[in-house]
Amino acid sequence: MKSSIKAKADLTLALAKKVAECAAKCVSDIRVLAGNKSANAKSLMGVIALSYKKGADLILIAEGRDAAHAIEELKKLL
Repeated sequence: MKSSIKAKADLTLALAKKVAECAAKCVSDIRVLAGNKSANAKSLMGVIALSYKKGADLILIAEGRDAAHAIEELKKLL
């Protein structure tokens, strides 16, 4: 499953932590793409490395049995 969104806010450490914690609750493989960077959503350091700003185009990709749920939950945060 794939979804494109606009970032609601600049990426901060607190937001990256929430994203990684949310993704860790899911069994699906989840990636976040920002510009030419890609990160495993379950990796705090990976998400921080995306360092995007408010309004950035983000792509969420999830594969697994709870992929739709994972995407919806991350969309609420991002």
